[in-house]
Amino acid sequence: MNLLDRHIIVRYLSNFLLLFALLFIFAVAIDVVVQFDEFAEAARSMAERDDRWYPGVLFQAIVDFHGPRVFQFFAFMTGLVGVGAAGFTIVQMHRSRELVAIMAAGVPLHRVAVALLAAQMGIVTLQLLDQEFLLPGLASRLIREHDAILTPGIETFAVPLMRDAKGDLLYADDLDPRAGTATGLLVIRRDDDGAAVARITADAATWDENETLWRLDGGRIMETTSVEGRLSTRSDLDVWPSDLSPRMLLARRSMNFAQMLSIRQLRDLRDSGDSVDGRLDRAIYARFAGVIVNLLVPAIVLPFFLLRSPSANMLEQSLKAAGLAIPLLLGALATMTIAIPGLPPGVSTFVPVAILLPLAIGRLAYLKT
Repeated sequence: MNLLDRHIIVRYLSNFLLLFALLFIFAVAIDVVVQFDEFAEAARSMAERDDRWYPGVLFQAIVDFHGPRVFQFFAFMTGLVGVGAAGFTIVQMHRSRELVAIMAAGVPLHRVAVALLAAQMGIVTLQLLDQEFLLPGLASRLIREHDAILTPGIETFAVPLMRDAKGDLLYADDLDPRAGTATGLLVIRRDDDGAAVARITADAATWDENETLWRLDGGRIMETTSVEGRLSTRSDLDVWPSDLSPRMLLARRSMNFAQMLSIRQLRDLRDSGDSVDGRLDRAIYARFAGVIVNLLVPAIVLPFFLLRSPSANMLEQSLKAAGLAIPLLLGALATMTIAIPGLPPGVSTFVPVAILLPLAIGRLAYLKT
């Protein structure tokens, strides 16, 4: 990497960080203004309870709620911010006549495009690492609503009848996913035909991650006879093996939570049989297709800015680039998240890649330089 490449990459990364920070602060400011009553009420309750300074607690409430969202914002906005950063970088080089000097030195404009795309590749690599290692640990805090400000994570919730890998049905009056505990547990065991053969009840249960089972408190099992189909025996039960962990139950409750899990966790959910309409398969494949799209769209719009004439109207070119990049990114996102009839998830999620790849190659191949 020579001086020219380092100069372009450093300028691009500086513009990316600046644009990302401005957009994130703008989004946070809008949310705080719209939901100010929720932030104020949460801060007032904590300030009165702990006898603390109210403005300081209010600032803590904003940071507590929106601080983890910077990683989610980065994962979702990498493509759009990358396009904007590339445009700002080339416009700055146009104004300082740096592109003229580059071409006068016999260096083609493709060199500038390669440096920008290399920097964008580093950004999307960080995006993938963010989705794999950071977001899964923050997922329970990221799906909080505004009425849960200053709480450590997701509140408890009731579990409707959910099927595990063995076909058993689970119901719980109350589940605390952070503590891994449940109350009012009811399990209906079924045979291969779906008929109920036993019923398990427990006052409370605690999830054992190492053994992959629920430890029951006050557990009882009532089995049925194979002839009459009536409850015949009742005995105590201490454990119930199942793949329905608190994390899996939470993921089934909120698909938004599932999208923030790592690929390994998504595969575990899929292998357990919880892949209704291929949603989890699409979430897995879209993780990789989205990274490729975030590289292809900047490659498509770069020729709008990489012009030989120093007197080109950059405002007009910026409008053209935005008018193309935004529909492409939104259209690719919509295509990757919906089911296309007749196509498996592994194929349908890569349809935007198949469309954008030849377009990006053609745009760069016919770049005038």
